[in-house]
Amino acid sequence: MKNIKYLLLALFIFLATPGCKKFLNVEPIDALSGNNFWKSKTDVENFMNGIYYRLRDKVGGTQDFYNFNERSFFPMLEMRGNFINSNGFEGSQTVSNLVNNNMNAIYYGNGRFDYLAQQVMSWKVFYDIIAASNILILESDKVPSSSLSDTEKKQYKAQAVFMRNLSYLYICRLFGDAVYYTDAYHSKPLPRIDQVEVMDKCIADMAAYKNDLPVAYADASYKGFRPTQASADALMMHLNMWASAFTKNDKNVYYRNVLTLMADLDKYTAYKVLPITPANTKLIFKGNSVENLFGVLQSSNTGESFSRTAGYSFYFSHYPYAGNVTQTNSFLSYSSYNISLLFKPGQADNRKDIWFDNYDSGNGSFQFKKFANTFSTGSGSSSYVGSDDAAIIFRLPDAILLAAEAAAELDNDDLARSLANRITAAAGASPISIGGEFLKDLIFQERTKELIGEGQFYFDLVRTKKILNFKYTANAMSVSDYNAKAWTWPLYLSPEEKAANPFLVGNSFWN
Repeated sequence: MKNIKYLLLALFIFLATPGCKKFLNVEPIDALSGNNFWKSKTDVENFMNGIYYRLRDKVGGTQDFYNFNERSFFPMLEMRGNFINSNGFEGSQTVSNLVNNNMNAIYYGNGRFDYLAQQVMSWKVFYDIIAASNILILESDKVPSSSLSDTEKKQYKAQAVFMRNLSYLYICRLFGDAVYYTDAYHSKPLPRIDQVEVMDKCIADMAAYKNDLPVAYADASYKGFRPTQASADALMMHLNMWASAFTKNDKNVYYRNVLTLMADLDKYTAYKVLPITPANTKLIFKGNSVENLFGVLQSSNTGESFSRTAGYSFYFSHYPYAGNVTQTNSFLSYSSYNISLLFKPGQADNRKDIWFDNYDSGNGSFQFKKFANTFSTGSGSSSYVGSDDAAIIFRLPDAILLAAEAAAELDNDDLARSLANRITAAAGASPISIGGEFLKDLIFQERTKELIGEGQFYFDLVRTKKILNFKYTANAMSVSDYNAKAWTWPLYLSPEEKAANPFLVGNSFWN
């Protein structure tokens, strides 16, 4: 057990990246015992930063071109099952397999973009985050109050609880059932348990710690990148909606919870939905606007850039929004027919006008401009433009549309329309006026339009079961395959993981 403690502590100290501060004095592993660690606020802050770094590494990787730390987490989530055309792209076979749910072809593939999709198929980083969060919650009590006040201890613990439950949310969204634990230095082998049980435990866990999070941070650089009480509300809304999709009991319990959380979220006056303009678009996706609830910072100014492939722009944009100065076509585009069903020609919608050029071309002239913060390297013919936008995990329109969906499921059409029309109004689009099942369809479409490129599309397909309908996905799934969990990702389990836990099994549909 002592060796486990030393190794885990060492891991997170070495990975700690405290905001824009790039330097850290690291003690040797054999010094991490007794009172040599967990002795100051700095120790807790550095450890917490190590937890955030692990999430950053999972979704963003590092900026070096074509290395083994490339990532494409959110783009892969968005592309699966989507209506996408390839325009002579080297990863077109991987994209085709994602669209058509040929996941084992990717699992056993050996191309560059197979590798990027394979990174999604491992839960290890999420369990690293869970393990470290559990440690911080236990060990931070050792720090003397002269260095870390009780209020600060509670706040750090609540941040760790948020990260723990965010990780469980992603594990269940990606793989279904999960191994669940919250004790520090856990070593006992456990089987996977039903994902609804995991969601219920996470909801209770986050609710118990939510009020220990701040309403806002004194340090403005944390805005949008460290969880607040509003962030916890958004997380619990997603936990409830995911549970509602798979529970065998009363779904309405979860829908009512979501509306209660939305009412609480509306009490925080620091957050509001911004009108869609070019300037606001750049502000929102930089990650620290009044819309942003939680995300992962990317900043070329501080050398904290993701790998090129981590951004949606790499695939769906071309110069001057992405790529080499000579790149005049986007690698991928949306199907002309299907995106025209979303953003209908002739109908007002500022998202269509501001976020795209040639949105319905279906070819390389398609230009995605939603992620418009960029940085440049090189000069002349070697000039390259990369994305400088944050990875957005939760923002206010996402939460509002979840609440609209919950209200519609409870047959409260007036509330559902009122919530959804907060988003249509900001987009300069026509308000929703119908009810019933058509209202539910329009709320789904509104989520698809508003959150396009943000990594929510496939989760929404699965959660709403619209993945069963060719109207909403390029590759509809049969009910029997859905029930057999064909919607999950293949789960890569290393030999070490299998040896440590004989209960571990992959996802039966794929593995």
